[in-house]
Amino acid sequence: MEKRIGNAIRVIGAIVGICVVVHVVNVLTHGYLTRYGLVPRSYDHLIGILTHPFIHGSWGHLISNMMSFSVLAFLVSRSGLSRFFAIFALCWAGSSLGTWIMGRESYHIGLSGIIYGLWGYLLVYAIMYRSLKSIVIAIIVMFLYGSFVWGLFPLHEGVSYEGHIFGGLSGGVLGYLYALKDKHHQTAVNKQVR
Repeated sequence: MEKRIGNAIRVIGAIVGICVVVHVVNVLTHGYLTRYGLVPRSYDHLIGILTHPFIHGSWGHLISNMMSFSVLAFLVSRSGLSRFFAIFALCWAGSSLGTWIMGRESYHIGLSGIIYGLWGYLLVYAIMYRSLKSIVIAIIVMFLYGSFVWGLFPLHEGVSYEGHIFGGLSGGVLGYLYALKDKHHQTAVNKQVR
């Protein structure tokens, strides 16, 4: 248990560390790395699909994202690092591809698409699986991050609500699928016990 928690903290810390280092370099180069953001429907900027989550527009943007990411990532990692990596990667892919296809023509940067994916995963998983643990986690998530709902709407300039939407959708689908998988596994275990 302690080893699992330690490994999760190290992985989350490494991702946060990469974002901080990238931001420091971006500040020192006067925003040079921003050109590696995601630009929808631009074949010249496909690299942005891979690089944009680690680039942030300001210290406030970075700190806000790192705080949310650390909490949500830790909660997701309670189900194991292999599941965390799968959800992280698939939310990255879903939010990136959705934004690339449907997003406004601008540089989209930041980890928030993945953060919304983790958020969506935890909420939908709790609704579908309905264990005490998952419901308690969902209540904590809604208490801390219920305001994320507003990030799904185009209310503010400079916010990639497209990334939020597609990240949240990706996470929600994954929450649904993993809950079905875990319920099926639990049913099989219960039958064996009897």
